[in-house]
Amino acid sequence: MKKWLTKREALIGGVSTAITIVLCIVIIHHRGYLEQIQSWGYLGCFIVNVFASGTLVMPGLGMMFTFTLGGVLNPAIVGAVAGIGEATGAVGAYFTGYGGRGLDRNCNNGLYRRFTHILHRHGSKAVFFMASILNPIYYPFAVFMGMLRFGLTRFFLLTWAGRTVKNLILAYVGYFGLRSVLRWLGLSF
Repeated sequence: MKKWLTKREALIGGVSTAITIVLCIVIIHHRGYLEQIQSWGYLGCFIVNVFASGTLVMPGLGMMFTFTLGGVLNPAIVGAVAGIGEATGAVGAYFTGYGGRGLDRNCNNGLYRRFTHILHRHGSKAVFFMASILNPIYYPFAVFMGMLRFGLTRFFLLTWAGRTVKNLILAYVGYFGLRSVLRWLGLSF
């Protein structure tokens, strides 16, 4: 028996998808403004990481900003701000999956069923692990977790914790690495 999406699920998925598409178009069309955002410091770090985590257009840009800003600002604050920014952006991906959860009901693939079973049993560990490593597939993973109806609050908190750990490491690598390179070049700030 096929179950279709409820009106609420379809609305949430449609709005999330529309917002993601609009953000992608705006980012591509106004690339020059990203340099201005970088000059905003911590606020720029937050905004860029929201966009980088909430869309597929800029997956590596958030990491570059975090690394760079960690070298010129306080790396602990940069890592924390980037972590909350990425967690906020990932909620958009989660809602895209939440709205499309009916799409997985007809899938009887064995690999899909095993993967779903693992995520139901170890979802919290999986969300934290996936959030804390550098990987290009976190956006589809967040969509999938939304499809599975993983708890939103738990998803956000685990993503926030994992992304903060990842971004603290990036910011401190930027702090120590970038400062060393600048000293080697005879530049100081």
